Amino acid sequence: MRVDFRSSSAGAVLSGPTPAGEESLDGLVGARPIENVVTMEDHDGAYHAWKQSGFQGRILLHIDSHMDWDWLREQDPLDLLHAQTLTELDAMLKERGRWTLSRRDRLEPVHIGNYIHPAIQEGIVREFYWVFPDVAIGTTGEPSGILRMLQKMMDVNPAGLKNLRVRHNRIELDIQGKRVTACSLSDLPPLPEPVLLDIDTDFLTAERTEYMGTGRSGSDRWRQLPWIWPEELLARLQAKGVRADFVTIAYSVEGGFTPLIYKYLGEELAARLTHPTIPEPHRTLWACKRMGAWYRHYHHLDRAIAEFEAAAAVVPDDASSRFNLAYLYDEQGAHERAAACYRDAVRLDPTYGTAYNNFGHTFQALSLLDRAQAEYRRILRWDPQHAEARLGLAETLAQREAWEEAQIQYHAILECRPDHPDANRELGRVYVERGLWEKAILQLKRAISLDPADGDTYGWLGDAYYAQDRWNEAMEAYQTSVRYGHRSVALYLRLGGLYLGKRALYKAWKQYRKGVRLAGRIMLVFLLTAARAVRQRFSQELHDGHGWHQGHQERAYSLADH
Repeated sequence: MRVDFRSSSAGAVLSGPTPAGEESLDGLVGARPIENVVTMEDHDGAYHAWKQSGFQGRILLHIDSHMDWDWLREQDPLDLLHAQTLTELDAMLKERGRWTLSRRDRLEPVHIGNYIHPAIQEGIVREFYWVFPDVAIGTTGEPSGILRMLQKMMDVNPAGLKNLRVRHNRIELDIQGKRVTACSLSDLPPLPEPVLLDIDTDFLTAERTEYMGTGRSGSDRWRQLPWIWPEELLARLQAKGVRADFVTIAYSVEGGFTPLIYKYLGEELAARLTHPTIPEPHRTLWACKRMGAWYRHYHHLDRAIAEFEAAAAVVPDDASSRFNLAYLYDEQGAHERAAACYRDAVRLDPTYGTAYNNFGHTFQALSLLDRAQAEYRRILRWDPQHAEARLGLAETLAQREAWEEAQIQYHAILECRPDHPDANRELGRVYVERGLWEKAILQLKRAISLDPADGDTYGWLGDAYYAQDRWNEAMEAYQTSVRYGHRSVALYLRLGGLYLGKRALYKAWKQYRKGVRLAGRIMLVFLLTAARAVRQRFSQELHDGHGWHQGHQERAYSLADH
């Protein structure tokens, strides 16, 4: 967690005494300086900031593409062993609907997906508003997708989420007896008091759909444009009369939520909240970067470069300008110039060396392997020692069953970082796929020593033992794999065969039954996912025919003037 408490003395000077008749402006977002603005990478830092500041009974205004309020899986099933009577055991089972099943959950109960839930439990938050992006509104004018998501959550956790209803385009429900309202900016109701304002930078960059080719950036994620810019967001909050005395802002680059090219939007939000009267040179800096992003979107690379070069000249220590220039020069084939800009960006801000400095992960998840490999190779041109980019490249090669090339990449990672857990594990898998059984066993045991709780590793180790007719060791590895959460049809079938070889007919039948059930569920999920994708693609194509380009272009040029 990286938390930067910004309590600026300059902000206090700017605020000064409140003029007569302007009391209503106190804390008004975008009108008065807010002294306490906290920035962080991981959004669960907001919970720790609220707790450290001693807040109780506050209204939370959470502006985010994601809900971030899953429940805490805090009850350990091993606690059931301490029940003294059947009555006590029955009471424990009725008291808790969710259980912690992994060591990781017990050690790290608060994470980026659930940090609001403990804030509600501990009384920090008494009422909660979640503002989702306008682009989440479907073609019907309603947030039907979000409503379905909440309905599914209620099905899984009926004791925690209750009274789901829709009123005036707002979704309302109760969590732990506290009211929660989910809506767009336009439908945000008046708030009676200063709030805890919590903003995720990915709110600004949310795409209309997660399916490539149907968003406005098409299949080229580098050309993505924010659907709303920082001053526009703050202006809309100000128009709603939102007042705040404490603000948390998450960058959310790690994990691929906010594109690194737009991390600076979080910094801009923080600066505008701290100093609503924006001084030069930052006004020019942001205007140049905005126009640079606009030109990049329409592939006017020379103009985009000119804008980002102007931004770098205005504020020479601005890392984001250098990073954006690295991509633009690379697209023009000026690879040495691109690498120099990248190194400057990382020198100015080491977070720009993250594994999420490219869209390789996105393309890889969507099986667009050529695009993913191009992204990973781009980073390796800039930094040949970048282990995570090389790992991504190796994984895409393995997905194409180019095992020998993948093996070379994994070896290159381990030469620099011998204890890299993923590279050790995946190299073991490559040995399995190539039939190098002894090497696979040694390598997978090495991976297990680095990460003893990875089910996939035990599964591949079982495959290596199985291929050598080492039945008992294979069975033990497969059982351990299942215990750590790995499930596959092939694993259940092999376990069934091993039990059958031991004449344990009932155990063999149980494994075969699990395999058949899993195969059925996989087929059902595949069919439902395919149907949903077709439906969303069709709806999006209908929606995209309503003149987004012209309206957004007019807004972008008008915003650049500010």
